[in-house]
Amino acid sequence: MLKRLFLTSIIILISIFVMDTSNISSSISTPSIIKNGSIPNELPIATLSIDKININKPIYKLDSSNNTVEKNVELLHGSIFPDKSNSIIFLAAHSGNSNVSYFNDLDKLNKGDEINFYYKNKKYVYIVDNKFLEDKDGDIEINKSSNNQLVLTTCSRADSKKQLIINSNLKR
Repeated sequence: MLKRLFLTSIIILISIFVMDTSNISSSISTPSIIKNGSIPNELPIATLSIDKININKPIYKLDSSNNTVEKNVELLHGSIFPDKSNSIIFLAAHSGNSNVSYFNDLDKLNKGDEINFYYKNKKYVYIVDNKFLEDKDGDIEINKSSNNQLVLTTCSRADSKKQLIINSNLKR
């Protein structure tokens, strides 16, 4: 009788342990999605911050599923980060009325305004040099007037066939 009670106690303890650990492992392995569709464990590689128009957005690597204007500010191909010589960063985002219209107020930027770009624990300050409209044809025509530039683009709110381009240069 005592032997049977002892074995029953052991079996109950083992059962409780197995149930506890199986609950833990299943809750850890279940991925969760946050509100804007980003995967929480994927860290951004940079941050764009523009105080004048209240923007503070993460920038994801080129091959990330989060690097799209449908979710975030998108890093465009051809970008060269500011820790490299002759850098140029191209960023695009929606304007309009959706919850991902991060560049809706981009047209409020003017020559001399500051744009901050945080990359590899360093702050890069860019000064707006030029603002213009260009035909929406899949290309951005930029005069490489400086060795280190940041270019922001979005659809024009005034003309659906145009895109707004904000060209800025790294502050020396």
